[in-house]
Amino acid sequence: MFDDLLTLFEKGGWGFSEYLKNPRALSCRSDDGSLRLLLVRSSDVIAYVEYGGADMGIVGRDQIEEQNREMIEPLDLNVGFCRLVVARPGGPAREDPGRRTLRIATKYPRLAEMHFLARGIPVSILKLYGSLELAPQTGLADQIVDLVATGRTLRENDLEIVEEILPSTARLIVNRASWSLKNRAVMDLLDRPQAPYSAETGHLGVTAPGNRRIRP
Repeated sequence: MFDDLLTLFEKGGWGFSEYLKNPRALSCRSDDGSLRLLLVRSSDVIAYVEYGGADMGIVGRDQIEEQNREMIEPLDLNVGFCRLVVARPGGPAREDPGRRTLRIATKYPRLAEMHFLARGIPVSILKLYGSLELAPQTGLADQIVDLVATGRTLRENDLEIVEEILPSTARLIVNRASWSLKNRAVMDLLDRPQAPYSAETGHLGVTAPGNRRIRP
């Protein structure tokens, strides 16, 4: 997704040759000096924006829904498309018939629990931070909830998608104080010709958790 975002910034007139020279850098400035880019884990982007470490951030809808924090989310950038899905070993269900509660391995405990509870299915959530595909193979979990783009890694590990929980694309989020105190600078960036989003998704719409406008 990061390469897609760099392309969008370049279309908006923000080059990052400093980053291209040193891709291991954790921060860099745009060539015109107007933007400073911080490179952090996707799960940390919201914290940086919420607590003022950054004025704005770009993060997937999956993280926004999982962390469930109030923020200003004016744009869907329509890049980085993924799906949060439920997957299990292929073939007949292999759950232990003696265990009535499904064990689910995931990096998204909140969304996973909400999904199964809405269906009346009792689950035990096991939060892992990587290699979720191994959990069903080793008997650690019956199913997994994970973010996928093509599903290739699941197929390579003999897992099949059984349900989709939500689609996810990259979203622009804005710190509430920056939205008020630096509104002109933020709006100038959003209104800049060829800004990093397409014209059809470029209008503003401030949204809150549970009341987001999701474009098809």
